[in-house]
Amino acid sequence: MHRTPKYVQVYNQILLMIKRSQFAPGSKLPSEEKLTNDFNVSRVTLRTALSLLKEDGVISSIHGQGHFVTMTETQKNDQGIRVLRCPILDSLTIPIEEITHKDAYYFKNPSSVFTDKLFGVKDISYFTLNIWYKINQLNVANIFSILLPETIKKFNLDLEDEEQIVQFLEEDIYREVANSKLTISISSREPDSFRREFSEEDKLVLMTENLYSMNGKVLAQNKYYISDNFFRTSLVRYQSNQ
Repeated sequence: MHRTPKYVQVYNQILLMIKRSQFAPGSKLPSEEKLTNDFNVSRVTLRTALSLLKEDGVISSIHGQGHFVTMTETQKNDQGIRVLRCPILDSLTIPIEEITHKDAYYFKNPSSVFTDKLFGVKDISYFTLNIWYKINQLNVANIFSILLPETIKKFNLDLEDEEQIVQFLEEDIYREVANSKLTISISSREPDSFRREFSEEDKLVLMTENLYSMNGKVLAQNKYYISDNFFRTSLVRYQSNQ
């Protein structure tokens, strides 16, 4: 009876840990030194196992940085609000393609104590952008974005162009975002208190997101209102390695 080679045993152990999400998709594996100690094998045995994992597309390696768990296409497309992009796209119970209309518009507003504090400025006017997501005549979601004129200028955004506003809030702004803080709650606003009304029977889920630029300053504050009948999202969570 032949014993399973050690490099195969290590391969199977790492693969099982990945499947159990002990190593999250896209995350970096522990160093080779730690792995050799954890599995009590030689560096040669470990590297053989890692080579096989790379051949099978389970991990990838970046010279000088280490080994990383490869994400499958399913994992890339099913990450919920974990991904830094417009959460509306990951929080509707229906495919975004079923939205029949996106109504976008803007307002220019005088400075306020709230926005001056939010952006760390003084007496600066600001813009608010809106997108309403509709299924036929039914409003199901709304984006309300607060941002400064300098951000509009930076993106060369034509506010008279509805498609540009939608493209900007759903995609373009996130290319300049380093990180964000997202808070989810039940809105205290009545459905009929909006410029475009939600159904009176609806409760509204509110996601408030501060978007931070590379220099750490607030780039925009976005509020996402979604009818509770159309809201469902997910967040994949993992054990901390610390």
